Amino acid sequence: MFGLLVRTTGRQLSRVVSRAAPVSARGTPAVRVFSSAAEESEELGSLPDNRFEGVGQPFDKKIADVLAQPLEDCEVLLAKDGTLKVSEEFYKDLLNKAFGVGGWALVPCGEIKDLDLSESGQEKQFVTLIREYSLYCHERFVSQAFGETSFYPGKQYYSEAAEKIKFSALMRCCKDLGLASELWNKRWTDNWKAKYAVQEWVENTTNSRKNHLWRRKDEEWTWPYKKTTFQKTY
Repeated sequence: MFGLLVRTTGRQLSRVVSRAAPVSARGTPAVRVFSSAAEESEELGSLPDNRFEGVGQPFDKKIADVLAQPLEDCEVLLAKDGTLKVSEEFYKDLLNKAFGVGGWALVPCGEIKDLDLSESGQEKQFVTLIREYSLYCHERFVSQAFGETSFYPGKQYYSEAAEKIKFSALMRCCKDLGLASELWNKRWTDNWKAKYAVQEWVENTTNSRKNHLWRRKDEEWTWPYKKTTFQKTY
């Protein structure tokens, strides 16, 4: 069971543990809040000292050949803001092919933290959640990275936000293995967009807002978007 975010006043940043917690008399989880990083570290413990064992040792050629496979154009997903990405399944399938099912693991290095450092005192619609993970393949350390996501209390499940954090960290850790490295090459992404995508002005029919968004050439705009002749003036 995941703990709920606890917001405090002033400059104090509450740290919440996402683990099973006792239930209060009101039927809600009793959340454990740490007042300092030292207290959190003592409670959660630390990773083993040999966690970096095997660093810098190349994997065998068979594994390397699987990881070095070029990214197929059909695997690329296009976001409306023009961002190119691949699915979570793409990374997991490639890791399974290279290292075998169960031959790799994404290990959390700590608990989920609320990164909302605003001192304005105003209630925000969302908070930024982060968590650090390490990627191990064949019991060897490969990479370490933070995952993050925006969490909207009352509008989404906390568990969904936790999964997004994990995928964000997996994507970043896989950069060190060269997976989907084409997505970090601007020339490659520009060529992909020129071949498969188009940017157009569209209107959101639910609020009449107009934006310059991207779509695939082989797809049409769907509700709530419709193409418009709007041109931005400066």
